[in-house]
Amino acid sequence: MKAIFYHSRPFLIAELLAFTLVLPLLLWFFLPARWILPVLWVIALVCYVGASRIDPSQRTGGWNWAAVTRANMVPILWRFALCAGLMFAATVIFKPEMLFGFIRERPQLWAIVMVAYPLVSVITQEIVYRRYMFARFGGLLSPRWLIILSGIAFGTAHVVFDNWVAPALCIIGGVIFSLTYHKTRSLWLVSIEHALYGNFLFTVGLGKYFYHGAVGAPH
Repeated sequence: MKAIFYHSRPFLIAELLAFTLVLPLLLWFFLPARWILPVLWVIALVCYVGASRIDPSQRTGGWNWAAVTRANMVPILWRFALCAGLMFAATVIFKPEMLFGFIRERPQLWAIVMVAYPLVSVITQEIVYRRYMFARFGGLLSPRWLIILSGIAFGTAHVVFDNWVAPALCIIGGVIFSLTYHKTRSLWLVSIEHALYGNFLFTVGLGKYFYHGAVGAPH
């Protein structure tokens, strides 16, 4: 009976709402900035185990390195080039003082972020918002709505950074990453794509909006 209730449509809808709206707002109001990454790691671990139980066919974690092919990478790189150009132009037009600010002011920390960010943040986020959400809600939503809501959930999770730029960019990015994951079911591939965008944001100077040290700072 408990298992039936856990997989029932009302419970799944309630969990989806909690995942998309309630949890991000609770974290925004009550979570100290220094705990953002540790809490993300715990959530990712729970989601990793949960997704493996929901979808036993992916006990190995759904990494699917075989999907990292030239055929899959080429459209990802073209799309990234277009989006990177738009983000660069937006920075030049609206925030020229931030352009390449991270590299200019703290080059050593920038180099560390380029390596650490994909490992400590990107992969965990993809476990939560792609692997778990697709495994958990795939039977509830059509692929189109699953892609859209995965993107929205990914975006609303970034309200913890206390600015509108991070959620807005992450909703767009989340939809892009969800499209890739829907097509390939590869955590490796979607993590590579996510890292490209994230590292570019830090490089071009927009990383301020995604840095927990900026939480609560004036914008």
